[in-house]
Amino acid sequence: MFAKLNENFLLLPYMRFLSFFFLIFIYSCSQREVEIIELDFNRFEMAVFNFTSDSNVSDLHADFGTFSEVFKTQIIQTGTINDSDYVKELLDFVNHPDMREAYDSTLIMYSNITDIKRDLNYAFSIANTYFPKLPIPDITTFFGGFNYGVVSYDNNIAIGLENFLGENSKFYTLLQDPKYLRFQKQRRFISSNVIEVWINEYFEKYNYKSDFLSQMLYKGKVMYCIDMMLPDNNLEDKFRFSKDQMNWILNNELNIWSYFIDNDLLYSSYEQDFRSFLDHAPFSRGMPSESPSRVAYFIGYKIIKNFMNRVDVSVAEMMRKNDAREILKLSKYKPSK
Repeated sequence: MFAKLNENFLLLPYMRFLSFFFLIFIYSCSQREVEIIELDFNRFEMAVFNFTSDSNVSDLHADFGTFSEVFKTQIIQTGTINDSDYVKELLDFVNHPDMREAYDSTLIMYSNITDIKRDLNYAFSIANTYFPKLPIPDITTFFGGFNYGVVSYDNNIAIGLENFLGENSKFYTLLQDPKYLRFQKQRRFISSNVIEVWINEYFEKYNYKSDFLSQMLYKGKVMYCIDMMLPDNNLEDKFRFSKDQMNWILNNELNIWSYFIDNDLLYSSYEQDFRSFLDHAPFSRGMPSESPSRVAYFIGYKIIKNFMNRVDVSVAEMMRKNDAREILKLSKYKPSK
């Protein structure tokens, strides 16, 4: 079933030429239509690792608002302690040799985050045109001792930069992270992670049905928004796949869908049946070892994309729809060979 499909094809030179200029025209139009919003970016990790015994916790509260409390109680998990005890805990944290070494590596890699700012400024400028009632987040970067990657708080987003040091970072080897998880810890995946967390903040409440089809279509909705908000990014970076993994899915879309149908998975509510199609794993259960996990993200995305092309509905309305069977029916999704 999962034999590699033939991907050889030819395009006439003049068609390639016209397509190139058509894409430039569309991109230019989209750039003119979107009013760029400049997000606030706050470097909490720099303030924390410059903290000394002479520093005041109140300054962190003043400069970083509620994230300072989030960091204290949830990220380094000191609980509800008084300021003097918190200062001691904080100094122990930033002066621990392992934490200091990891932070120094993080600082070197992320001394300049211009690319991340550019991606997210443009992404949320686009989002604002589709979800004008949703608050645009501030972005806070932090170092949390490898506890959290991307988190939301009070309508804002925080990025644990030490969780994006690259798949070959020695710290992930020391932490004994499996290879498939180390792959996820790349800089190029930050923007996609941020958008997924932001979308979940406001729309996950509509994802309350436990069957596989409902879960798959919700992930497809998320990916539809990520695709829309990161128009210039590679498809594999949006999905957080390698190029080879992305190509495998593109070549085997029909086979993946057939596997779901043949094994009566669409309406199953038994999570063990479909967990690897939605969560990170070495590969997708029942499929070849070269398959990535989370293949349902792509199938869900294709169904939602078909649905949006066929049904006159806004993106915001689509995100709130939770009748998965109706969406699948109206999408007329049928992968080609």
